[in-house]
Amino acid sequence: MSTGENANAGLSGDPYENFRSLLQQSIVFPSEYIFKFIIKAEEEKITALKSMFANASATISENSSSAGKYKSFTVQVLVQDEEEVIAYYKQVSKIDSVIML
Repeated sequence: MSTGENANAGLSGDPYENFRSLLQQSIVFPSEYIFKFIIKAEEEKITALKSMFANASATISENSSSAGKYKSFTVQVLVQDEEEVIAYYKQVSKIDSVIML
C-alpha cells in the first residue's frame, strides 16, 4: 500500500464520523449540550450566531476579549441526538472566521 493510500485508509468520506461516534459513546440523548464559539465582535456575525439557536430555547452567554475585538459564546441547548449536535456545528461553521471549541 502506498503512503497516500495508507493516509486515506479508514476515512469514510464523512468528516464528522469520528465525532458522531464519540458523541454516541459519551452522551445519553436527549441531553443538554454546551457549545463554545469565538467570533470577531462584528454585529452581523453575532446576530447570525444567535439566530441559529433562536428557536431552540438556548441559554447563550457571551464575553468580550480584553481588547474587545472578539467575543466568546457559550450556548447551552437541549439536543435530541448526535445528528442535531452536528447540524448545529455545520450551521455555525458557515460564519466567517468562527472558532469552534
